[in-house]
Amino acid sequence: MDSLIHKVEGLLRDVAEQEILTRFQNLQETDIQHKDDHGHDLVTTADLEAENRLREGLLKLLPGSHVIGEEAAFKSPDILQDLHSDKPVWVVDPVDGTRNFATGKPCFAVIVALVIKGKTQMGWILDPISDACITARLGCGAYLGTQKLTLNFPSVDISDMTGSVGKHVQDRLIKQKTSHQLGHMVRYHCVGREYMDLALGKIQYAMYGGKMMPWDHAAGVLIVEECGGFVRSIEEKNRYSAARQGPDQRILITPTETAFESLKPLLTNKI
Repeated sequence: MDSLIHKVEGLLRDVAEQEILTRFQNLQETDIQHKDDHGHDLVTTADLEAENRLREGLLKLLPGSHVIGEEAAFKSPDILQDLHSDKPVWVVDPVDGTRNFATGKPCFAVIVALVIKGKTQMGWILDPISDACITARLGCGAYLGTQKLTLNFPSVDISDMTGSVGKHVQDRLIKQKTSHQLGHMVRYHCVGREYMDLALGKIQYAMYGGKMMPWDHAAGVLIVEECGGFVRSIEEKNRYSAARQGPDQRILITPTETAFESLKPLLTNKI
């Protein structure tokens, strides 16, 4: 299994170099499309070509497995049912942070997770710009190259923390004049890069909600938990499962359970 970690990492780098970086800040108008009538979701030629290349490579690395790519699932949502299968399933976000990528901002990532029966077994997040890749294997830790990552945030004061929360939450906290209690708040609009910085200790907490699609969170949650972080759903304090999606899900990621309990009432307006 260790060889698979390295082979997938190599595949991500090859695809990023050939299909993504060659198009970064070099997209033509015809390379960018809207996935919906509202124009909220973008897809680029880089997304589509990278997903095709990743699918081809991953199936060769693990014959008999399935692949769920973000772009394929947009066209055929039923493939998400494969997450309940006994067979290994690769979950792929070929360019996480597509809007950043499309507008020339160097904040995007390639995310891959290997899931069996809804449980994430391995995860990879690559930042193509820096060429940094964080990998994790269930029960075996998370690594940046050969460096094992361990979260170590000595302060218990949440006002010392930097966290990622959505704009609507930030606006509410500012209006209520409680934002100072939560330290510095950010949002990269690239969840993969945020998960990398959570694992590296550059961000101490994050709250995510909405549909909670597995290509956004399966790899990142595993990586943070393998670093020693604490990840639970806000509503019922359940552990994350890649097979469970829903519009009302929210997860909170913190260095410790104590930090989780301190942050939860502030972020959910239940003080």
